[in-house]
Amino acid sequence: MKHDLFLGDAILRIDDSDGAAVLIACGSRERLVAFPHLAMLVPSATTHKGCFHVVDARENEVECSVQSDLFRAQVIFRSTPAFLTVETRLDVLEDFELNRLSIFPNGTELNLYDVVNYRHRHYTPILWPEQLLGGKGCATDTFSGDWQFAPHPSMMMFRKEDLTLCVGAVDLPTSFGMYLRATDYRIDEMYLNYGEAGFGLTLYKGDRWAPPRFCMFLDRGRSPIETTRRYTDLLVETGRIPDPVQKIRYGWHRSPLYCTWMDQGFVAEDTPADELGEQQLTGSNPTVEACSEEFVHQILACMDAESLKFRTFLLDDGWQVTRGQWDAHPERFPNLRGLVDELHELGMKVIVWWNWAEVFDDAEIDESELAGQGWRNKHGRRVRDYSDPKTQESYLKPLFHKFFSSDPGCYDFDGFKSDFLADKVHPDMPLKDPAWRGEENYCYRLFELCYKEMKAHKPDACHVGCAGHPYLAEFIDINRTYDVATSNVMEHVNRGTMLKALTPGCPVAYDLHNYVERFAEYFELAVQNDASIQIGNILGMRQDRLSPWVPADSHFYDVLRTGLSQLAKDDRSQVVEKEPVPAVQLGRP
Repeated sequence: MKHDLFLGDAILRIDDSDGAAVLIACGSRERLVAFPHLAMLVPSATTHKGCFHVVDARENEVECSVQSDLFRAQVIFRSTPAFLTVETRLDVLEDFELNRLSIFPNGTELNLYDVVNYRHRHYTPILWPEQLLGGKGCATDTFSGDWQFAPHPSMMMFRKEDLTLCVGAVDLPTSFGMYLRATDYRIDEMYLNYGEAGFGLTLYKGDRWAPPRFCMFLDRGRSPIETTRRYTDLLVETGRIPDPVQKIRYGWHRSPLYCTWMDQGFVAEDTPADELGEQQLTGSNPTVEACSEEFVHQILACMDAESLKFRTFLLDDGWQVTRGQWDAHPERFPNLRGLVDELHELGMKVIVWWNWAEVFDDAEIDESELAGQGWRNKHGRRVRDYSDPKTQESYLKPLFHKFFSSDPGCYDFDGFKSDFLADKVHPDMPLKDPAWRGEENYCYRLFELCYKEMKAHKPDACHVGCAGHPYLAEFIDINRTYDVATSNVMEHVNRGTMLKALTPGCPVAYDLHNYVERFAEYFELAVQNDASIQIGNILGMRQDRLSPWVPADSHFYDVLRTGLSQLAKDDRSQVVEKEPVPAVQLGRP
């Protein structure tokens, strides 16, 4: 007997005699995916045909059973008019270590052409590298080793001309990336990574464990960006993430921002590496050491002389003693609170650069706050364990009080910029609280904690982020397009479009544009695409990518003043009042 589950423009046809299934496009009747069986969201080592069978079928729902010596699983497929959800409930029969959770079974055939997986690359406005399914195929993953827009959601899209099949997690995974390897239009592996042997997730006899649910839907005639919006809209509509229109946003968050970073390089006569992975390995350097109170006053004098109107001043890397020791540098910033007060008197908000993860070796800290009291990540850095209530109470909360309070001895900052996010959370990272396990999950819990602590001191404080993840959208006030290493302004435009799709409702800021070339176009496109801007240099400029730094000239200032006047926004709170959207029930027991 065959059972049809309808999901918008596609049909999943299941044969209960052998458990095989085919995903068929409506209209064209094209066979898109052929599953050897439907053992989905179960441990990879046991996803073989002999242990699988269909046990029940009802309207819009099919239940399957997967049996092994280690567990018994129910895999439930539910269809709605627009999408299909896959849910698994695992009854653990013996203790075992979960390393990989299969999403599609190995051997699944794909009558599709390529894969869209958002990965950052410098020097190009194209948002994803070409990942072909035919011939030698491709290998790709969502783990954030690329250093940008971390963490990535566990979501990929398969395309065939005007058809796009989206496969993505509905619940927040506690894993370490979604991995795909395919050759000759067949899936070799498609799984969530829970850690290699010795570092996986231990499941205990008698437990009932549920991995994250996944959704599938087929789009026709939509771009990958439009399909991404449909995916994140689904998360809103089903109540998995908050409705973004309910969030209070403040006008000054979108006002023109000045960041000290590129001018630090100009005055230091230093050019940091383009790739953040290379930057983080250098530790202190001339660009970092150029940040000082004297340098800030030089910036302020230039702003005054050239009538440059910025609403926000961002102190970048270098204001602190060292990464991990977040006190004002005693020599470069002997009176940081006085400087912040001065900036406030000038009508500017003050945001500070902060890297939550890595602790440099020269940082003087309480080592009991560290993960494993000294565990080092793959780059040789120590990291704090924010899952530990002690670290939260004795370190993070006092730090954020010092950052954002106006009390004596505090800095009275107005927000923070999170940076260098990627590649920080690994399966072998020892955690005090195992409930924080997983890259996406850890980042969500940390962002939530930081955001609430900041807002407790200043309700209108701003988090400048750089993460393209739907679950993090509620904890980011401005999402920046990250470093663009050339004058190709379409990198900003396309990254901004991607970020808006991945983090629904979160406004986008075009990050630093350091060149005279296409400077006016940078502002024009920001206005056209409703983006704010973050300027990183007013003391120095470069003509193009191949030019050296030189002092900024009158033409540069003319373009900058014009651009700032175009983008200036008022300082009223932007509150949108709307009744909450009712959640669409997914049938979770």
